[in-house]
Formats: sequence, C-alpha cells, structure tokens
Amino acid sequence: MTFPLPKVGTGAAPALALGLSLAGPAMAADPVAFQLDWTPGGISAAYYLGLDEGCFADQDIDITISRGYGAADAVTKVATGVADFSVTDLGTLISSVSETDAPVKAIMPIVSQNPSSVAVLSDSPIQSLTDLEGHTVGSSVGNSAMTFLPLGVEMAGADYDKIEKTTADYSALNGLLLQGKIDALASYVTSVVGLNAVAEGVGKSVRAVYYGDTLDIYNASIFTSDKMIATNPDLVARFAAAVQCTYDAAQADPEAAVDAIVAHVDGMQRPAQAQMVPNSLSFAFDNDVFASNGYVFDMERVAHNIAVVNKVTPLSKDLEPADVVYVPAD
Repeated sequence: MTFPLPKVGTGAAPALALGLSLAGPAMAADPVAFQLDWTPGGISAAYYLGLDEGCFADQDIDITISRGYGAADAVTKVATGVADFSVTDLGTLISSVSETDAPVKAIMPIVSQNPSSVAVLSDSPIQSLTDLEGHTVGSSVGNSAMTFLPLGVEMAGADYDKIEKTTADYSALNGLLLQGKIDALASYVTSVVGLNAVAEGVGKSVRAVYYGDTLDIYNASIFTSDKMIATNPDLVARFAAAVQCTYDAAQADPEAAVDAIVAHVDGMQRPAQAQMVPNSLSFAFDNDVFASNGYVFDMERVAHNIAVVNKVTPLSKDLEPADVVYVPAD
C-alpha cells in the first residue's frame, strides 16, 4: 500500500509521483552518499537547507553530501556504487546509457528548462545567436551549452560553420572573455550571474544571450543506479521525497538557503551566493514546465529530449524514455 509523498512549501506544482511504503518499526537511518555534479553553489544550496530543515532525517536518511567533478564522473560514481545518488543533465544520462550502457536512471527533474546560453560583454554587438557569425565562441571540453549550440544556431537561422570556435581550460575562459580574446563564452544562463560579479571587479559587465528555451529539454535531474532501484525502491522514493522537500523549502526562503550553504561548506563566501542562489532557484522553478509537471517527468518531453540529443550527438542505439527515466509502478 502506498501513499503520496509529503510536499513542503507553498508551490502549486503537482507532488512527486513516487510511492512511500507504510512505516514499520523504528529503524536506523539509511546512510546515503549523495554526490553533486560540481562544486557546491547556486541551486545546490537547497540540499544544505534540507539538512537544517530535517528533510532527510524525516525520511530516515543519514546523508553525506560531497562535491562533484563533472557529469561524466557523476555517472561513473553512481554506476559503480561509489555514490548512491547524484545529479546531472538528463542529456548526459541519455548519452551515457546509449554509448556505454551505463546502469543508471533519472528519478526526478530539478531544472526542467535547459539553461544554455552564451555570455558576452554588455557592450558586445552580439544580441542573438545569428550575430555569432564571424565571431569567436569559447568553451571547455564537454561544455553542455556548447554541445547544444549548433542546434540553437540552426534553429535561429544562422550558419554554425561561420562561427569560430576555441577550446580552453574552464579556469581560463572567464579571463579570455573579459580580456576580449574571445567574443562569447558558452555558459549556462544561471552561471552568468557569477561571471558578472567577476567582471564588475575589473570594471566590466556581462550579459547572457539565452537560447536554452528553444530546445525545450530537461537539464539537471536526480539519478541513481539500476541496482538501487531494483534492490531498494523504498529508499529511492524516500530520497526523492527528501530532495523535493529541500527545494520546496529553498523556494519558500532563498535567503535561508544562502545561509545554509555558507554555514555548511568551508570557505563559501556569502556574497558569491547571495545572487546566484535566488537566481538559480527562480530559473529552475518559475516556468511553465514546472508549473505543469512539478518534480515529475513528462515522458513525451523525455522522448523529445532523446531526439534532441540524438540530433546533436548521434546515439549508438535507439532509446525509449523508460530506458533513462525510472517510473515506479502504481
């Protein structure tokens, strides 16, 4: 017998459609290793607020949150059982399942609209993707915003071959843009807030040319291993409920989320998160997709997501939505 998962906060989005078994006798909390996709910050502040608010404890979960080292590492860690749960772009999971048979599946969306953009200096003549022709775009290896740029440019009616591309180490890209050595930088629109703070330090400013909405695909998604789903679906349901609790709490009080990540993460500076956290939360949840579906995947949209990934990086084998997204039995 199952009951709807608890929902915290005042959001009107549908509750997560995962079942939670009736509680039995009191037992020790389940230890869970949760690896982020990258360093803590922005939208991941919600997890630390969830710690303080009891979101994980209320689900009998003893969580350890660790930093991530990129999408590929996150998939590897979960697939091999080093981490129990992680978060990454749904497109990365689609590619990993197709190319390497990675035994992982997404269990809930966090960012329902793709945040891909290009960052430019505020005085740049580049106002849209069509203006990129004849200019240089920089990116790091594996940059998701760069991966989807050819499709975004095509949809805008421009010629991707007329854009000069350069690849550099992630740590060097901001400097290249601010020094005028590249004209644009492939970036998530949510990251431009932090980049602008860096730019202001040298008397400049940046803005984003956003195109992710034209792709209409998912981005950050919580995922776990096929083994976890098969052997402990109750924990999967409880973890999803806890994550939903963290984001409902953060939406209700973004400032508390800022306070929480500063308190929990050594060296975290509050000014760096004061804008990034509210901006990231707003981007993730203030949109029509989340309003319609909440923390539940629209499987038709997942199918479209697979088709988009296949267009930009052709997949080795055909996939169905159920190959990459876990849908619990009623």
